[in-house]
Amino acid sequence: MSSGFLLVSLAYVFFAAVVGLFEHRRTRLNGIDAISLFVALFMLQCCFSAATIYGLLPFLDPQNPTNVYAFDKILSQLDVPTAWLVFVLSAGFLLFFYVGCSLGRAALARFASPSNEVLLISVNRSRIFAVLGIGLALTMYSFMLLDDTMVGRYINLILLRSNDPQVERTALNANAFSLTQTWSWLSIVAIFCVVESRWRRVLLPPLLIVAVLFAVMGVSRRALFLPLLMAFLILVLYRNRWNLRWIALAALPLVVWVAFGKNLISSLAYDVPIESVAGTYQSWQSAVTRAWSDVGITVVESVGTVGMIDIPPRLGEDHVLSLMRIFPERTLGFEVDYPERIVRISTTLLDDPDAADLPPGLMGQMWLDFRLAGPILWGIAFGLQMSIVQWLFERTRCTRQSSAIFVVLAFIVALPLNTGSFDFTFSVDTIGISVALLMCIKVGRARLVGARQLEPGVQPGIAR
Repeated sequence: MSSGFLLVSLAYVFFAAVVGLFEHRRTRLNGIDAISLFVALFMLQCCFSAATIYGLLPFLDPQNPTNVYAFDKILSQLDVPTAWLVFVLSAGFLLFFYVGCSLGRAALARFASPSNEVLLISVNRSRIFAVLGIGLALTMYSFMLLDDTMVGRYINLILLRSNDPQVERTALNANAFSLTQTWSWLSIVAIFCVVESRWRRVLLPPLLIVAVLFAVMGVSRRALFLPLLMAFLILVLYRNRWNLRWIALAALPLVVWVAFGKNLISSLAYDVPIESVAGTYQSWQSAVTRAWSDVGITVVESVGTVGMIDIPPRLGEDHVLSLMRIFPERTLGFEVDYPERIVRISTTLLDDPDAADLPPGLMGQMWLDFRLAGPILWGIAFGLQMSIVQWLFERTRCTRQSSAIFVVLAFIVALPLNTGSFDFTFSVDTIGISVALLMCIKVGRARLVGARQLEPGVQPGIAR
């Protein structure tokens, strides 16, 4: 069994190396692009995490590998054939993702006319500052209503995020909390908008403070991790290099934060001695496995779904329900009760019926939808989406502002990678950031004097 998991880990390492070489060759002439961003997010959540988890499993207590009930329940029952099946689903998804990208670009090349114009995408500073100001006012107003003291308010904010019954969940504080990620992502875009301004020395410090404030108000590890990852990818896209040294320097602190951050935040709300957080895990292997299980939660959820959930094929019905969740039950005059969502079915079987949503994971949802045909349909569908983003990227002059916009677009398309569910894609915060960007961005055109016409589907070299 132990050697079997090590072989699966090596398979993920080999697969990651092959994808890295393919991406290096694909981007050799024109540089890192929008497709590269999606692939990087996929590799982080579905390959690097899986390689680490399987590599450490043989050295852990088989019944208590992470000290997290849901993870331990799944990993303690995991067998090697299930691990291999999820690997095949992962590799198949990425293969057909590239197929979808090629199909989408071919279609765009056929129907789009050649042009020698370049798109100029920028951000209107007045609008983005106004939207951020509204977001900050809403967040702080909701925060101030949580208690009479700052400490009490922050404790109640943590309890609110944990769905603790001690704090009443109202429409105001629930939506204000959900929109925190919207303002956090928007603050990152604003920072890269200001960096190119002559007023950057005046505007940058307060924007950094606002970004940190929204990260703190997110009261989660994700609230800090995602803005940092987003900022890193914006620099990668703009500078056209991966900055591996930055990754090496940030890796250890981020692993520690992901491993201990949740317990540290909970200790503030539940009056647990901070010193006890250090003794959360039995070994450093357990702490690292827990951290990568959170980063790659889609892998853990997927092996649990494939190995522990036996239901008829869902045929995509869960994604329709995710879209319908925008409208609560019994609205618009329809007396319709929605079917039970897959995230509640998976939570019941993989965790506890009363626990927060534990989705089936990307590969798990593909398996539930269409079995072995899942990677084909899912991969092509995501490839078609990213081919549109890539088509726009190829025709846009690369600036820090445009890079920030394309990173946000890649994040939105890639949201289901984390869970296999479109619940986050159609959630309040994602809709909020989409609407905010539409309000704030400006799109112009400039003619490339003396340049040849830009053939659709061919990167013209104007992105750098």
